[in-house]
Amino acid sequence: MFYCPQDFFTISKMESNIRLLVLTHNYPRFEGDYSGVFISLLTKRLAGLGVEPIVLAPHDREAAEYEQTGGVTIYRFRYTEDPEDENLAYRGNMEQQVFGSLSGPFRFHRFLNRFRSAALDIIEKERIQVVAGHWLVPSGMVMKKIASGRAGLPMILSSHGTDIRLMKKHRRIAYPYFKRFCRGLKKWTVVSSFLKEEIVRLDSKLAGVLEVLPLPHNEAIFYKDESIQRESDFIVSVTRFTDQKRVKYLVKAFATVVEKRPQAKLEIYGSGPLQTDIERLIKDLDLQRQVTLFSPVRQEELREVYNRAAIVVLNSFEEGFGLTLSEAMLCGAVVVGTDSGGIPDIIKHQKRGVLVPLDDSAALAEAILELLDNSPLRRTLADNGYRFARENYASGPLATRYARLVQEVLE
Repeated sequence: MFYCPQDFFTISKMESNIRLLVLTHNYPRFEGDYSGVFISLLTKRLAGLGVEPIVLAPHDREAAEYEQTGGVTIYRFRYTEDPEDENLAYRGNMEQQVFGSLSGPFRFHRFLNRFRSAALDIIEKERIQVVAGHWLVPSGMVMKKIASGRAGLPMILSSHGTDIRLMKKHRRIAYPYFKRFCRGLKKWTVVSSFLKEEIVRLDSKLAGVLEVLPLPHNEAIFYKDESIQRESDFIVSVTRFTDQKRVKYLVKAFATVVEKRPQAKLEIYGSGPLQTDIERLIKDLDLQRQVTLFSPVRQEELREVYNRAAIVVLNSFEEGFGLTLSEAMLCGAVVVGTDSGGIPDIIKHQKRGVLVPLDDSAALAEAILELLDNSPLRRTLADNGYRFARENYASGPLATRYARLVQEVLE
């Protein structure tokens, strides 16, 4: 059941602030949790910009059902009686859980019903003025249900990539289901021009509500640390072991790099269903001494890794944005990415990094070797990327843009 402490509603409100309900299935559950950390950063920034953010997210066994932190009120709705069964969110495998078993659709239906019920409760008790959801699934589905009975309540949707890929994958069913809801949105923010183009290609009538708004970055965590020595032959990739991330092409490219630069080393940080395949490929190419795999680490640890790296690589297909690249830029590393998806929004070829063709290990190896061999070029591209990231991805200006957007849709 939805938990709601009675004494909370006696807290006085700042009537000048816009009361914004934020719906998401990913939000930090504890100190150091990186699930939905960029949404947390945004909501905390909004709290000082005339917006009173109230977050609704799924409960998890590691999280409190209610808390207030950084000017943000957070509710987490229960969707099963046993906390051990509350595992649909936060793990990056919701689609597999829903479609991977006979019980999956029924569990997801119950999840959506509890999500919607909790949202309606908060809308009434918190006198919500604007609803904002992150990702079409599941938040957009909940917003769609709310909109059908709450005509006139302005809504903003934000997409980060995975939801648009899902809609394309199931387009015959998904977009007819969402079409009326999407056309009724006041604003739909996307993190890259690539995602905007993908949605307009699906429905040109949505062009007027779409706005490119990149993910906010925590410049208090990601910055150039002059106390850390950069390693001239050290390459890093922060990714996931999935087909989209194309990690096998990076490993094959690195085999070519090692032939000419035996001292080079590669560290890959991530997890995912294809990890065993990547481990086998590393062994087959006899790269065990040069390539090391690590589980995902805390953001503070990533800062240190980025500051040590000579090059950070994201070799991905139709990436919605490419967060690891922009984070690395803020830490002063030069970046290499595929000319695919939202990555070209971040990297301008030979200006603030290097773009390579998709699934081309030879071209990727050539790009890495050029940067390893040419330290002046590496420094120039890294400096240009750093300035660009500071100007375009800092959390303060992006939160200000979002706060204005909330004001506009309310007006």
